[in-house]
Amino acid sequence: MTIQCTILIPTKDRPDLLRRAINSALISAPELAEVLVVDDKSNPPAQNVVNEFSDPRLKLLLNDGPNGAAAARNFGIKTALGEVVFFLDDDDEILSDYCDRVLNTVLPSHPDIAYGFSACRIAGQNPDDVSGDTIANNKLPNGIVAQSAPFRRKLCGFGMGFWIKRDVLNELGPIDEGFATNEDTEYLCRLINAGKPAWFDAQPGVRLHVLATDATGNTHDHVTMRTRSADRAQCFLTIFNRYNQLVTSDKQARHHLAHRYIKLSTKSGRLRQSWRFAAKLPSLSERISARCYALVNFAAYSMSGKHSKM
Repeated sequence: MTIQCTILIPTKDRPDLLRRAINSALISAPELAEVLVVDDKSNPPAQNVVNEFSDPRLKLLLNDGPNGAAAARNFGIKTALGEVVFFLDDDDEILSDYCDRVLNTVLPSHPDIAYGFSACRIAGQNPDDVSGDTIANNKLPNGIVAQSAPFRRKLCGFGMGFWIKRDVLNELGPIDEGFATNEDTEYLCRLINAGKPAWFDAQPGVRLHVLATDATGNTHDHVTMRTRSADRAQCFLTIFNRYNQLVTSDKQARHHLAHRYIKLSTKSGRLRQSWRFAAKLPSLSERISARCYALVNFAAYSMSGKHSKM
């Protein structure tokens, strides 16, 4: 039997939020689909929430390998049977018609598309009131992402309605588990570098809960917000160095990745490292611009006192 898609949900210690994510996935998933929850050593076990549902499409995996979102996703990908894999964070919701739009409208008309992502709904302070939602990540036209599109618009987080064909996943290899954060940026650069065509859905595919609060009143912020700026800067430096062909041939890619590194590096108080990095950029105008950017950011973070906090 052909499984049309897998909705992959890695989870860690968020049972009340997971319940909402699973419910949305089961509503969105077609009949020939699976909703795969990967329990990344949760306490309490995710099994407790999964047991509340009787849907045969819902499956649970216990990640017995390394911890972390990237490792949990890789663990689930190895088991996923769907021809298309949708990524869903455990604190968010996939919208009811999103799978149908991708599987029955986009891919039949554009079989060469390798992956896609979408605009997003951002939940307001009251997660039960959709009238307070705002729309984000909606700066691209609906359809195939043009090569001429701004580089930063070609990037997306895995939580932004990201989906990918399973054969492309197999071809490109696993998500890099060595990244403290921004492993999704690395993976999108890998897809772009490989020339894989992408689809953008201007209609939201997911509803994001940026600061999700569970039933106990605990607020769960994004892992990026908990990661030191120095560690995030190192992630962008690694991406910049790893995709030399991309940053050499695409000035927008070079500019975006370089400025992300400089911003985070100066935020962590490392002006000298940013200065040395800027000196390696290919043109004099880029070197001057990058060094000015470093000085301005360093001064701003110094005045705000954020250096000592990050």
